[in-house]
Amino acid sequence: MKKKKLSLNKLFQNNKFLIILALVISTITWVYMSMGTTNDTTVTISNIPIQIELPDQLDNNGLQVFRDTKQTATVTVTGSRAVLGSIGTKDITVTGATNGIDSAGTYQLSLSAVKANPSANFQIISTVTPSNVNVIVDYQRETSFPIQENVVYKVADGYYASTSLASKNITISGPQTEIAKIAKVSASAELDSILNEPTSTTANIVLYDKTGNKISTELLTMEFTDVEATISVLPEKTVNVIPEFINKPKGLDLNDDMLTVEPSKILLAGPKEVLDKTDSVKLESIDFATLSNKRYEYDTQGINIPSDCKNISNSTSAKLVLDLSGLSKKTFTVDSFKVSGLSSKYKADVTQTSMNVTVIGSEEELKSLKSSDIEGVIDTSDQSGTVGSVQMPVTFKLSGTDTCWVSGSYKAKITHKNRRHFDVCGLVYLY
Repeated sequence: MKKKKLSLNKLFQNNKFLIILALVISTITWVYMSMGTTNDTTVTISNIPIQIELPDQLDNNGLQVFRDTKQTATVTVTGSRAVLGSIGTKDITVTGATNGIDSAGTYQLSLSAVKANPSANFQIISTVTPSNVNVIVDYQRETSFPIQENVVYKVADGYYASTSLASKNITISGPQTEIAKIAKVSASAELDSILNEPTSTTANIVLYDKTGNKISTELLTMEFTDVEATISVLPEKTVNVIPEFINKPKGLDLNDDMLTVEPSKILLAGPKEVLDKTDSVKLESIDFATLSNKRYEYDTQGINIPSDCKNISNSTSAKLVLDLSGLSKKTFTVDSFKVSGLSSKYKADVTQTSMNVTVIGSEEELKSLKSSDIEGVIDTSDQSGTVGSVQMPVTFKLSGTDTCWVSGSYKAKITHKNRRHFDVCGLVYLY
């Protein structure tokens, strides 16, 4: 009888054989794993939060613990592989010893670790790393500080730039001893490019003490750590500074010996369309009616600039010297008056018959000027509703000269009355 040869190929095609083989391999694997997990091993657990609690007496007094909350602890544990495979930071409690704290101050606390569940089947076999942690015990303080802009950049020739911050103030909280150290809060950034158009950047908040040293923010809570800085870039233009006068005789020529302005020019920055139409700026106006034949010095005469523009010169005001001492003055008696600005509902009678006024001008012009060339004008436009005898401001018109003016403030008496009216056939007549 011929024996059958054993064929591996046929065995692996036999389903019963494959089932038996799988059972054998699974059993061997289970036995191996069971034997392996009975051996103890060690694991290092990192990033464990550090818990610090003050004694009740200090806590009730309002004292708090301040420290670097990013600092965590590390310990080594031992146990079976099966147990340690599921151990994490939540299973270990690391605490700082606070029994030596009795008041506000800086302390170094020793750290210790215990199992969160005392019956857990593993052991802590190492000391805590780090072994100590530094803390500040103090009262909480919250203060608002102004932010000083410190954005560094370069600007193209012919342009001016200014920086504005999205927030002008910042609220910072933390231990009061650390808050008290803050002397300046700066928004700092640096741009490498040369600017000729508006841009923006993010500026970091930096704290400084009174000596200019940076202050660590580890123990502080800031409202924000950076702020948006907007940089406005505008073209520049040099413009003339000219004086502005009210009631100045149109024929009076103020030469360089009589009038000087310093500075005579300033540098403006503004929108191109505004600068294109601006060649000069005017000073605060001076009323010639207040001037006599004297020398006047105005040390801080304000400069009026166009809206949307900035005066970027060192001078925000100008010094104006007006020398009228070379002119003469003469007194005239004026007896001619007229009323202007009178409402149709009123009438006015000038009860002032004459008035002495001072006229300033060249000696030659004053010699040819006569009292009849001067007329007083009484403006009643602001007198609506008031009746009776009143005194009203008077201005003067001079004929025959365009270089002289009346100096001083004058008032004239008038009688202000309501007009009477009567109705004739439906028509109203005033008299």
